[in-house]
Amino acid sequence: MRLRCRGFCSSSSACLRSSCSRRASGCFTGRILNMEEIVTAGQAETRRKKAKVKRGVKISVSYFFLVLLLVFFLFPFFFMFFKSFMGDKESYSLPVRFFPSSFTLTAYKAVLDVTLLQYFKNTLFVIVFNAIAVPLSASLCAYGFTRVKFQGSEFVFAIVLATIMLPSIVIQIPLYVIFNSFGWIGTLYPLTIPNIFGGGAVNIFLIRQFMRGIPKDIENSAKIDGANSWTIYWRIILPLCMPIITFIIVNTFLGTWNDFMGPLIYLAGKPENYTLAIGIYYKFMGGLSMKNYPNQQMAVGVLMVIPPSIIFFIFQRQLIEGVTFGGLKG
Repeated sequence: MRLRCRGFCSSSSACLRSSCSRRASGCFTGRILNMEEIVTAGQAETRRKKAKVKRGVKISVSYFFLVLLLVFFLFPFFFMFFKSFMGDKESYSLPVRFFPSSFTLTAYKAVLDVTLLQYFKNTLFVIVFNAIAVPLSASLCAYGFTRVKFQGSEFVFAIVLATIMLPSIVIQIPLYVIFNSFGWIGTLYPLTIPNIFGGGAVNIFLIRQFMRGIPKDIENSAKIDGANSWTIYWRIILPLCMPIITFIIVNTFLGTWNDFMGPLIYLAGKPENYTLAIGIYYKFMGGLSMKNYPNQQMAVGVLMVIPPSIIFFIFQRQLIEGVTFGGLKG
């Protein structure tokens, strides 16, 4: 019995020693693993902090250069703005001053005369006419290329797109000869009537791409209800194309408002028909004289900038959506 007990006790004690050693080794291994995890977590946190610092430095440098570019591009506008509020003598005095000694509206009172209002009236007429004619004619052409299938439609559309590659200066002489034969030189007809015929290849392309994204099931349902092609275009397709139509209207406004070459070529010698761009050039951009101070030139420049800026800030979302839809639809 003693041997058995001794054997039993010795074996049990060995088991206890082995289990204790295993536990100790397990605890030691666990401690090593815990230490490794702590070190790894610390290294990961250090890397995250470094990455955060690098990202912050990169963003700060980017904003710094963006602010520099902003100042660079806005400096001429602010110079023009503050110059327009100077007095006549102060506007051309040396050294050049950035801020006026006292704000005055003398320049604005001098430039806002009957002649400038006549220029504005002519410009407004051209803008309203083109803002209606360009999107309407371009959408009609795009509807024909998209929904009306005829033989050679793709070839004709390719020819229309090919006209984009023609520089506008190349066709100025032929157009001048044609308009002169019609007796249109010196009138507003060359700036308005041609826009009835197509509205431009780029506008046709943009509206066509947008129309290709409109499901044909809508038109088929309208045809079942008895609608003809004109009804489908006017009451279904055109309202659905309003995002791209708005984009074209705004671009037409900006292009007409800033157009200088067209009036310069076709309105020569007819001051009563001048638009703002060409009228301001002839009236205010001559040499320095008693009626042509720098503050008046700057005041006219500020007046010319205000309407396009307002239009852009009001319709900037439509402009972005128009470009996106025009490029992705179809």
